[in-house]
Amino acid sequence: MNNPNIIFVLVDQMRRDALSCAGDMNVRTPNLDALANAGVRFTAANASFPACVPSRFSILTGKYAHTRNVPALGYRLSPSEHTLGEAMKSAGYGTAYVGKWHLYSAYGVSGGLTLSQASRTPVPATHRRGFDTWRGFELRNDYYDSYIFHDAETTPRKLPGHQTDALFRIAEDCIRDRDLTKPLFLTLSVEAPHPPFMATPEHLARRQARGALHLRPNTDIHGIRFFPPEWYEPDGPAGAVDPADPASVERVFEANMLAYYAMIEQIDDNVGKLLRLLDEERMTDNTIIVFMSDHGELGGSHGLLGKAEPWEESVGIPLIVAGAGIPAGRTTGVPVCTEDVFPTFVGLAGGAAPDGLPGIDLSDFLRGACDEPERDGVLLEFVTETRANRGYYDETWRGIRTRSHKYTVLGNRRGARPWQLFDLETDPCEQRNLLDEAGNESLAAELHGRLSTLLDDAEDDFALAPAFGQPGRACVAP
Repeated sequence: MNNPNIIFVLVDQMRRDALSCAGDMNVRTPNLDALANAGVRFTAANASFPACVPSRFSILTGKYAHTRNVPALGYRLSPSEHTLGEAMKSAGYGTAYVGKWHLYSAYGVSGGLTLSQASRTPVPATHRRGFDTWRGFELRNDYYDSYIFHDAETTPRKLPGHQTDALFRIAEDCIRDRDLTKPLFLTLSVEAPHPPFMATPEHLARRQARGALHLRPNTDIHGIRFFPPEWYEPDGPAGAVDPADPASVERVFEANMLAYYAMIEQIDDNVGKLLRLLDEERMTDNTIIVFMSDHGELGGSHGLLGKAEPWEESVGIPLIVAGAGIPAGRTTGVPVCTEDVFPTFVGLAGGAAPDGLPGIDLSDFLRGACDEPERDGVLLEFVTETRANRGYYDETWRGIRTRSHKYTVLGNRRGARPWQLFDLETDPCEQRNLLDEAGNESLAAELHGRLSTLLDDAEDDFALAPAFGQPGRACVAP
């Protein structure tokens, strides 16, 4: 067995900077910090489509969500899709999947399942191909009322205690019970820190004891116009929010965000236990750990909560790779995206990804065998939202994220200009749209053209209007 074991920890809705090694004073993540110090941390990793379902589609297939018109919620993965699990099996790996799937139930759309139904509905093997061991569920957003299915079983098993702790324990069992004749590819898909923000009482008390939040400069609590449904529940962390009462908004916002960071610290504690198990199993020297999120959390930045927007807090995700053959102590600002995950895992397994995938294989860079890849930028997209009660319903936008800048079209639903351009080196909180100032038209023209090229390469039919002296694309003639 020469290829390394690969353990992929995928969390849900964790913003890129929510690590103490990234400078966030709201959270303490000693185990993830140690993992980052032992390998590579990407400071410009992006969820190309910052919503749960499309991001997971891209991770598992290597394809852009727009190629299948994947909406923000409510999509069933076709059995015809070639999955990451199948690719890793072809590379000789024993494969296991633990946790949230979120690519089957069509929850959230007309005719789809309710949340309760989705939590107790098994995902057929035809729709989750490529995993020898399955300890999964479609979705469940109550952390103390979660159910899981084992392989072909059709009766769900209730998870004991908090979902995050239970899923890590199941993953640890998969490691202990692995097939010793093959390298292991284990995906651990943890629902936290997705809303509702609910950590264990111990983790919440620990975070509350350290005091108030440290707000990013772009936080606008009183500008929030859409609150998640759970914030109106009287049994929430600080009771129900009253949008008309500023004091209520402040109280409920702080309580929920403290719980959010407590959930991340709970994840970090479990990562530490996982790393210690690898030591006990004598796997550390032949195992690669990959930690990432499917998208970020706005957390009040720009007066917004949740995701689905092109702001850094939404599209930015943590990405850490460490372990066997990965030189330690590196950070990189090269822009990468969810579509890079599939080819990179296959590359780490010694194989080659299928032709035609848009992402790049980062495995040689991770191993220190080459310099950072040259890249003009990555495509950002929001194809469609199917739920009419969402603030971004019926919205669509596109953008390009380079190492130093971000340019988006129709990316601000607050009624501002349709074009936004930010210098992320001097303005990381995106508070100064360079297109509100004279003298930046040439840079906008360059990025507009590069975005148009990315859309062409991605076979995206998004209509890009002419701007800054650049031609449009996919526009309907008057």
